[in-house]
Amino acid sequence: MIKKHKDFIYEGMLIFVAIIWGSGFIAAKLAVNLGASPLTILVLRFFVASLFITIIFWKSIGRIKKKDLFGGMLTGFLLYGAFAFQTYGIKYTTPSNNAFLTATNVVIVPFIYWVFYKKRPKNKVFVAAILCLLGIGLLTLKDEFGMNIGDIYTLICAVLFAGHIVCNDYFIHRMPSLKLVALQMYFAFLFSGLMIMVMENPMHTSFQLDGKAILFILYLGIVSTGVAFLLQTIAQKKVDANKTVIFLSLESVFGTLFSIIIFHEVIRIQLILGAILVLIAIMIAEYEPRSTVNNKEA
Repeated sequence: MIKKHKDFIYEGMLIFVAIIWGSGFIAAKLAVNLGASPLTILVLRFFVASLFITIIFWKSIGRIKKKDLFGGMLTGFLLYGAFAFQTYGIKYTTPSNNAFLTATNVVIVPFIYWVFYKKRPKNKVFVAAILCLLGIGLLTLKDEFGMNIGDIYTLICAVLFAGHIVCNDYFIHRMPSLKLVALQMYFAFLFSGLMIMVMENPMHTSFQLDGKAILFILYLGIVSTGVAFLLQTIAQKKVDANKTVIFLSLESVFGTLFSIIIFHEVIRIQLILGAILVLIAIMIAEYEPRSTVNNKEA
């Protein structure tokens, strides 16, 4: 009974993370609407997250060795790329589309494993992929046949997030998890900093920022990145990986709900059907029968 109660707490933490990430789509959209450029949002987001994680986990991170740098750099680059395309995507599409299309990364992951590890996905993954494509079609195809640039950016983001998950899974078994998380943030901040130096005038852009936009960016850095990563790290040690992904995929549902409440997004039957198909695809891809899970643990 006590064990079940503890499991409920950790599962609740993951649902809370999904709520935070769902609200993150809204914060990013509001910051963009207030004039903050996607690159400015990324630089400040990763700077604040890096500072937060360093302060909280300074002793746990420990000494960074040369062999740790490659893992941090590669995962950090993929994390930066994913967030970059996601932030540019939300500039041109709705928060609900941005949320659901980002969530398709869990269906993409098995195919990336197939490419790099020569491990063919289970048949259910192919079924999930077909359902996911149908869902994406309903979400993104409006009155005319075609996707807007924001939807395309978000799909690229989903592929990069899938690559980040695979890469993260590789390095998490070769270095301490908190050190890997911290290095990802440092390198993501570095890459976003280098990009803004090339693409924009960072000093000019910073002084042009609206006060409310800064508050939304601080929320993205501290809560949506720093706190969310902290809670996810704690919960993942206690919750089965398959359950974890399903709980975290609820970010797309919360992102849509927040979008409807705050932006008064019109609830189209097409949106509802597309969202349902994507969620079913995610659950099919990640579901493992209890007997299978128990056999693996045994």
